[in-house]
Amino acid sequence: MWRRTLAMKKPTFEYQKPKVNNGAMRTPVEFFSYKPKPGPMPGEEEKQIAFSCFAEIYNPSMKDLEILNSKTTKQAVTITIRDPQEDYLVSNKHYVEILDRRYSGIRWNIADVRNDFTDNRFVTILLAVYADE
Repeated sequence: MWRRTLAMKKPTFEYQKPKVNNGAMRTPVEFFSYKPKPGPMPGEEEKQIAFSCFAEIYNPSMKDLEILNSKTTKQAVTITIRDPQEDYLVSNKHYVEILDRRYSGIRWNIADVRNDFTDNRFVTILLAVYADE
């Protein structure tokens, strides 16, 4: 009797990063802050644009929804932008406006910022509209 021993090769699996490129970033977004208006009336504010760019917009993942559990949110989206390096530092003190007809007139709060430390190419930002505003 012949007894054959087959050496089984184990498949190799390597993690491949999701391919985000400029072609996926089609929606213009603006980051802005409010500053007090000059004049005697307190509380009036005007929009001051801090940075504008193109972004990829998609629904939040389960990880993003866990971050939002601490506050009551009406709406949430996740955006990915190219890393602006020294041109702009994303801060949760700023607001975002998505220049798309489906999101017109909505002022988004920055809930979370995730920098890509391995590649330094993209920044993922979690945007939310809180129920108490």
